Order: sequence, then C-alpha cells, then structure tokens
Amino acid sequence: KGCSEEFLEQLYEFAPQRVVYMSCDPATQARDAKGLVGNGYEIVSSQPFDLFPQTRHIESLVVFEKKRGDGETDNTGKD
Repeated sequence: KGCSEEFLEQLYEFAPQRVVYMSCDPATQARDAKGLVGNGYEIVSSQPFDLFPQTRHIESLVVFEKKRGDGETDNTGKD
C-alpha cells in the first residue's frame, strides 16, 4: 500500500533532515520515493533484504536526506 497522501503531505510539511523508509513492497516504495525526491530529498543509500528465501518477497530499506540549498545533501548528522 505504501504511504498515504496525508502522511506524505505531513512529512513534506515537517521536512525532517533524514527519512528512513522500510517497505515490503518495492513498487509502492519507488512510487513514494519519486515524491520524496521531487520534494527536495536525495537517496543516500538503498539496501534490499531477502528475509523470505525461495519466495518472491523482498524487504527494501532506503535512506533519504534533505538537500541543502546548494543541491548537496547535508549529511552532517545534525537534525
């Protein structure tokens, strides 16, 4: 199902420096990632997890960070 529109709107309003997004559906995570990137975030890491071997299920962890005004990611660790 992914994130609801209401959640994403609130997330964009709060504008946290870092978003850690774990999903069991990479398709909806990709859909939501498009919105995050379009709202000033950059993907800094992505890691799939095969927690259910020999099935089609996969978990996916993506870390986003808010871009600074100059287009670079501010990964100073200060929130």
